[in-house]
Amino acid sequence: MASTHGELRHVPLGSTFTPDVPLGPTRDILITCHASASGKGKLHGSRECGTLRSAASITELDVLFGEAVERLCTSCRWPLPTDSPILPLGAAVIEVDSLRVWLDRGPMDEEDIEAERDAAVALATGEYPPRATTASDNEEYGNDDDRYDQRERYDRARNARSRRHEHWRRLYSYLARSIEAVAEYPFLAPWADGLQSRLSAVLDQERRAFAALVRPDRLLEAAAVRVLPMPQFTDGPAFAGLGAEAAKTFRRAWHEWSRRAVWSWRRLEDHDFAVYTVVSDAFGRRRKGKPEAHAAFDQLTADWIRQAREEASRSTSAPWQLVAIKAPALPRAHYSEPERDTLTEWEASVIATYQVAFNRNAGIAALLVPHLIAEQLLACASTDMPVQRLTSDGNALPVEMLLEQWDYAGATLSNSEGLQ
Repeated sequence: MASTHGELRHVPLGSTFTPDVPLGPTRDILITCHASASGKGKLHGSRECGTLRSAASITELDVLFGEAVERLCTSCRWPLPTDSPILPLGAAVIEVDSLRVWLDRGPMDEEDIEAERDAAVALATGEYPPRATTASDNEEYGNDDDRYDQRERYDRARNARSRRHEHWRRLYSYLARSIEAVAEYPFLAPWADGLQSRLSAVLDQERRAFAALVRPDRLLEAAAVRVLPMPQFTDGPAFAGLGAEAAKTFRRAWHEWSRRAVWSWRRLEDHDFAVYTVVSDAFGRRRKGKPEAHAAFDQLTADWIRQAREEASRSTSAPWQLVAIKAPALPRAHYSEPERDTLTEWEASVIATYQVAFNRNAGIAALLVPHLIAEQLLACASTDMPVQRLTSDGNALPVEMLLEQWDYAGATLSNSEGLQ
């Protein structure tokens, strides 16, 4: 393809390419540089560079990229045609080099470690301070200061979990993008390997720290909600205030509660506000019969929770399953946009909690999970997040080898097939 001389991009070659970065075929591309008349010293992308102002005279010369890289000025930008092979290679190098940002950070101090321990203890009871159920409970958190302190404690705990979750996902995404970059330019692999290996170790530390702030029993109960049959509505006096909307409100309440419960890391009880909101919306400004309806729906929610926990308990006798999964990276966002993770809280928690092996070069993980969780992962697999059973009966290969054999790009997303 002919070079597009009329369209140029000005890029900081000197701060992107260091002498240790493999250049592949781009080493033989000529780039136009500026230097002092002696031809010694740094090579510059523009004669306007401040370090050339003291030069008696400036010369322009074409230099092979491979020979110029050791002398490139780190402050200059070079005008390159938009179809220059150096541009996509530079983007790949930046993807790998950006891993340095997350390395060599100091360890947490004792105060931060203690805060995360307390967060794990608090979140073990739920998302919010326990509700008072007895007179002694009211005495324990009787004054406003005590209640405020408890709310603050749980706020800190939820924030600690969210920070760990977001940081782990961000690290995973940086690693995944660097792996994709190296796949495009395999000659970068020897240079990238050290950085990727070090980041993988940091990533695993973050995964374990995040997993310490979620509860496996809640993940299993969430999976149990998915297999519960749609409950049937039975009319009664408590629903009189809803009139003809009673059955519709029941279906909406179940849908909102179950949808949130299935994809969450929270206790099942912590989704009752979704039911409360549905019922309140159905009443609007009307008040007659509203307290009775709320009380009835509270009982319904309690029944759904009980059924889910019974289902989860029954499933514990089923053998655990080994599945492979390739989680998506975070979608790229513009500087001013928030990151939007396509991975649900439940999916992220399952991956972090049950990972037993990780193939860095492919960005795929092996999970050893309870039966119900495996079924939910397989049922909800997609082209964005392929999932597949790793073993069939009698297969005793090591997990790492099974991961290497998994063709995730062509994986069938059926929950009835595994590697043969």
